[in-house]
Formats: sequence, structure tokens, C-alpha cells
Amino acid sequence: MRKLTDRTGRLMIAIGIVAVLIIVVVIVGVVGNAADAEEPGPQAVKSGESGGHSGGIIGEEEEISVDTLEEDIRDMGLLITQEYMFTDAVSQSKVKTLFSLTLGFTESSYLATYDGTVTAGIDFSEISVIPDRQGKTLSIVMPKASIQNVDVDPASFVLYSEKNGLGNPLSVSDFNGSLIELEEKARERAVERGILEQADENARQIIETFIGRFPELRDWSILWDDE
Repeated sequence: MRKLTDRTGRLMIAIGIVAVLIIVVVIVGVVGNAADAEEPGPQAVKSGESGGHSGGIIGEEEEISVDTLEEDIRDMGLLITQEYMFTDAVSQSKVKTLFSLTLGFTESSYLATYDGTVTAGIDFSEISVIPDRQGKTLSIVMPKASIQNVDVDPASFVLYSEKNGLGNPLSVSDFNGSLIELEEKARERAVERGILEQADENARQIIETFIGRFPELRDWSILWDDE
């Protein structure tokens, strides 16, 4: 009976030791897996390599921007890049004659002022962009600015004097003729005061600002070739 009891005790001790060993093995395995998870594996290395590939992506974006730049600029169409506002006087006078004699009592005349605006601009659809990728240079071929319109505001009309001669009233054609002369004079004065040069400069600034919206093109140089 004592031998059986001793044998049973030793068996229980052995079972306990085995159980402890199993628990230790399980704990070591869990700790090892946790450590492996914290170490960068092959996937982490690939992620780092893909970060290096971002330079290639920027290059592709730069190439796309250069290729589409001309089309984007041309899509702007006709732009008014400078205005010249004016206030000018307009007058008209006419008198009848008889056998080369001036009939003063038939003289009709008026003096009035008008406000208006002369506009100048460039048709951006005619602009060409020539890229030099190796030198990172953009050559912009742009047409010269031109007068686009002369607008006279009818609401600004102020009549200062008017005289209606006998049998010689002023007609609508007389007023229209005066306005045509006024518009031509305003056009010439705007050109003399540099409206076209300022329109060219403003157009260049618009294009430079537009190109500056592309980060990948900010280190490119711009060369201007005005036609």
C-alpha cells in the first residue's frame, strides 16, 4: 500500500512539472510573436522603397502639367487686361449757305460731355507654350494686345449748350457722327497713354500667376516672346 501511494505521489509531481513546462512554452511563444510584430519586416522595407518612388510620381505630374499647360491657358479665351476710363466733350455745329454766303441765322450747334471706357486685351487662345524639359524653361509666345472696344455711356450725357438755327435742326445722324469722332479720339488717347503696353504686362502677370499654381513648375524659368 505504501509503495502504491509513493508511486502515485511521484506521478502527480511529474504531471505538475509537465504542466509548468507547457505554461512556460506558451508564454515564451506569445512574447516572441509580439517581438516579431514590432520588428520591421519585408513589407516595411517595401513601404520605404515606395516612398523613394514618390520622386517618380512628381516627375510624372510635372510632365502632365507641362503637356496640358498650353491647353489650359488657351481655354481662358479673350481676356480684357487693361481699361482706360475717360470723360470727353463732343460738339457739333452746322450752318446753311446760299451762293457761298453763310446764313448765320440757320446755325445750329450743341456742346456736351460723355463718359466712356476703352478696353484692351489679348486672345489667350492664340498663345503658344514651348517647353524645354532639360533646361526647365517655358517659352511663351503671346500676341500683342489690341484695343477691344470703346464704350460710351449714354447715361453720362450732359448737355452744356444748344442752339437751333432757323430751318436747320440737328438730326440723329449729327449726334451719331459726333460720337464716332469721340470714340476715335478716345481710342487714340488711350494708345498714347500706354494702354496696350500695360495690357501686355498684365497678361504676362496673369500667366505667371497661373503657372505658379503648379508646385512642380515653380522652379521653371519663363521666357517671353511677344509677337
